[in-house]
Amino acid sequence: MRQPKEVLQQYWGYPDFRPLQEEIIRHVLAGKDTLALLPTGGGKSICFQVPTMSQEGLTLVVSPLIALMKDQVESLNRRGIPATYINSSLAYHQIDSRLQGAMDGVYRFLYLAPERIQSEMFQMRLSKMPVKLLAVDEAHCISQWGYDFRPSYLEIAAIRERLPAVPIIALTASATPEVQEDILAKLQMTEAQVFRKSFRRPNLRYFMIEEENVPARILKICQRTLGTGIIYARTRKLTTLLAQFLKEQGIAAMAYHGGLKTSARNKIQQDWLEDRTRVIVATNAFGMGIDKPNVRFVVHHNLPFDLESYYQEAGRGGRDGETALAIAFANPADINQLQVWNAEKYPSWEQLTRHYESLCNYFQVPKEGSVGEAEPFHISEICSAIGEQAIPLYNSIRLLENEGLLHFSAESDDFAYLQMVARPQDLLIYKQQHPMMASLIDFILRSLGGEVYTNDMRFFPEPWARKLDLPPLDLYAQLERLDQHGLIHYQAPSQEPSIRFLKPRQRLSKKLLNWDKYIFLRQQNDQRLKEMLRYVENKSFCRQLTIQQYFGEKTTEPCGRCDVCIGRYKAKIDDKEFASIRQALLAFIQAKTPRYRDVLAECREGSPAQREKVLRHLLDQKVVLSDEFGVLKVAAK
Repeated sequence: MRQPKEVLQQYWGYPDFRPLQEEIIRHVLAGKDTLALLPTGGGKSICFQVPTMSQEGLTLVVSPLIALMKDQVESLNRRGIPATYINSSLAYHQIDSRLQGAMDGVYRFLYLAPERIQSEMFQMRLSKMPVKLLAVDEAHCISQWGYDFRPSYLEIAAIRERLPAVPIIALTASATPEVQEDILAKLQMTEAQVFRKSFRRPNLRYFMIEEENVPARILKICQRTLGTGIIYARTRKLTTLLAQFLKEQGIAAMAYHGGLKTSARNKIQQDWLEDRTRVIVATNAFGMGIDKPNVRFVVHHNLPFDLESYYQEAGRGGRDGETALAIAFANPADINQLQVWNAEKYPSWEQLTRHYESLCNYFQVPKEGSVGEAEPFHISEICSAIGEQAIPLYNSIRLLENEGLLHFSAESDDFAYLQMVARPQDLLIYKQQHPMMASLIDFILRSLGGEVYTNDMRFFPEPWARKLDLPPLDLYAQLERLDQHGLIHYQAPSQEPSIRFLKPRQRLSKKLLNWDKYIFLRQQNDQRLKEMLRYVENKSFCRQLTIQQYFGEKTTEPCGRCDVCIGRYKAKIDDKEFASIRQALLAFIQAKTPRYRDVLAECREGSPAQREKVLRHLLDQKVVLSDEFGVLKVAAK
């Protein structure tokens, strides 16, 4: 077994670990179950990647996001670490080949979409893989109390049952106490050690601003704040309009959203990472896995649906430890739209069944037998044909995808993917028999190198066509031919969103879909939105503390730097007002033994800022005491 720091230096080039990383890694290497709660930017992936490279064997990584899977696999491959992934976007033969490679010890990491766990292909091979560690990324997805519950995550327990001696590391950036308990229970981690890093980000300054003309205010923020920034907006159209407005005002800004081609998104992201673009205006599709240290401001043009999302997105600022602004805007029109979208997030039973039947009819899904390949998905055409609205239909599709009935890809990808599966001696024979294909085969090997035998390599077909002096359609045809002859696995560029039905047409029932679960999830969703709006409307309680206490931390120390704290420090109060507020606060606490923020919200003497100022004085002077749960009481005389 190699030393973790040696591995970190060799593959990642870092001289030392971030806080908690080394303790987590040594616990994992000791073969013990681990739950790691590391805030955004805390370096979660290192906690399972370094242990893997410190010992022999394969790590299975369960991850819910296809784009993040691809990014992490490509990053590992660039570091000389063999890794691959399987998910519903791949064809049967691609999955089969990668699973065989995992059995044969070709890979050190196999990233796995949770819906693939119960597939017969995976289950047949699992016990023959040299698995030494199971990593569950975004582990909050396993909890129905969490903000991003995925029913397919419940299948992870099946891996634990098949491989009981393999340790698990579960990782998440945001989990309330209920979610933490649920993760441990669902993954059967009865003796796991929990590693927690505080959710407090002392260098982040949280501000909530009420503003009618949000673009003009954002422009001022960009003009007055040095460094790079992220601006989050709710829709693709809004990201484009806002980026264009900033560019017209002399700010180097670009829009980023899922409707752009993969190559365009990659270039925009890289230009921003390398400071050629100063501001990136994005939907929430941006930021997962991004680690840029010098982000000086993160602005939310529109509010997210929950505090978990807000905390993760705001936390992409100030990762170098220097001061960064986390600014969110609130106005009645945006809050109303947020509530409308939230109400539509989970369809009614009638909507869901109607949408499913309409889609099955439109795509001619059979009632039995095999289902077809991926089909182009043009939402406007489909909505017009079946008489439905886009957002409710999209929400039904996501629920049906959660239940494993279909796979939906909303993004277009202009990269092609290729892996060589024929042996070198077979290639030689093939070239002799098919001399017209020899130049293409040689070009593939020259361009993609030896990695093409073990990994899916992505490339742009158009430059290849120019270098080979072939019309693009002829190049596509030749690549398809090599695939059909069994020499390569080839995935053509996907120029548009697509849908693939994974099962024949089902007769939906509430029992089949466990519909009570979605009723519960809708209730949880509504509660999280209430907490988000409570954060927005709060004008008396430190924003940093609100977030910390939401995630279960027992602390009453305000940050002193958010808009609420600044207002408290600026609050003017004379001796007479101080005495009156002091008396009212003590009487209130004596009568109710409330929590900190309940005192500020419910006691009516003075302004919120004045109450906060007096209460902090009482706590500092030990006249009022706080227990570990944040409950206040008047100290005994």
